[in-house]
Amino acid sequence: MVRNKLSKFYKLLSVALIISTVCGGGMHLYASSTRQELEEAQEAANRVQEEIEQGKEALENLEGQKQEISAQLNRYNTQLTEAVNALNETDYAITAKESEIEQKLKELATAQEIEEKQYNDLMIHLQFMYESGVTQSYLNLLSEVTSLTDFLNLSEYVEQISAYDTDMLEQYQAIRAYIEEEEAVLESEREELEVLRAEQEENRKYVNSLVNQTQSALSSKEGEITRQENEVTAQEEELATIKDNIKELQQKLAEELAMSQAAANAEWRDVSQVTFTEEDVTMLANLIYCEARGESYEGKLAVGSVVVNRILSSKYPDTMAGVIYQKSQFAPVTSTKNSFVEALAYDKAANSQGCYEAAREAISGITNVDNCVYFQTLAYLERVERLHVVRYAIGNHGFY
Repeated sequence: MVRNKLSKFYKLLSVALIISTVCGGGMHLYASSTRQELEEAQEAANRVQEEIEQGKEALENLEGQKQEISAQLNRYNTQLTEAVNALNETDYAITAKESEIEQKLKELATAQEIEEKQYNDLMIHLQFMYESGVTQSYLNLLSEVTSLTDFLNLSEYVEQISAYDTDMLEQYQAIRAYIEEEEAVLESEREELEVLRAEQEENRKYVNSLVNQTQSALSSKEGEITRQENEVTAQEEELATIKDNIKELQQKLAEELAMSQAAANAEWRDVSQVTFTEEDVTMLANLIYCEARGESYEGKLAVGSVVVNRILSSKYPDTMAGVIYQKSQFAPVTSTKNSFVEALAYDKAANSQGCYEAAREAISGITNVDNCVYFQTLAYLERVERLHVVRYAIGNHGFY
């Protein structure tokens, strides 16, 4: 379609679509660095939001693990307290048992002393009787006995003295044997308590090691939680920055939308009024290469037509360089992705079929997208539910 034969129908349709876009209250991306920046910012926001959700989920899991470890630590601490209390009770019992043993040993020593004294007293008494002639005196007394009654009384007296000494000795011997038996029992009980204490001490050490390990695990988990919290906080700050950036980009897009409306209502020059140089052709061909080298020839021509349309509109710069290098308009010009500067330096369009042909046709006044001054990928327009603004869908791009 030749540019100077635009129909009134397309002019009215263009204005209607622009008004429709404005009334819809939406922000739309165009063939500009603002478009790419906003798309990348939105993708980054989605990515960071997903990372934040994953981070919070991980944080929730860590908190759950921390609670489990804390509960386990409480159980171990309870066990440790019980073990220490049992050990203290055993120590107390051992001390008490040792006191009993000590007391029994004292009693045993006393009994032994009394036994020895009683034995010695008996021996002394017998020796005294022998040495002092008591035995002879006893015989003399027997010779003087005149009656059976006197004899029996005398015999009973002597027997009582002997029996007393013997009973006392046997009594203390029995006491000593009893004390020795009691001391042996107490010693056995003390040894059993010592064995029990050793077992309890081992159990205390084991539980204490569990407490230390669990405390270490808890500290480690708290460190993980702190790092995760810091990471989530940093991600939330990053997301806030991205959202602020998106607001700025949306404002810029609102300005572009207003510019699109103004361009549709502004004056347009005829292509015959513009002089293009070979340098202009090279610039346009390489921009087409950057924006649409994977598209069909129609897609390449459509991109070239958008650039030329801007040159003809009174709302844009009136030169090829002015339009292409206008701030924040074409993403390849301002970003390293699909770099226009690199393509132009090496004239990559020369080795890409259709780029130069499309550039020359667009400069000659041929357009297949009427007076559209913006384009965007259909996938993005569908994602943001703005397919209604598209006047021409060619390949992967929508033009309006």
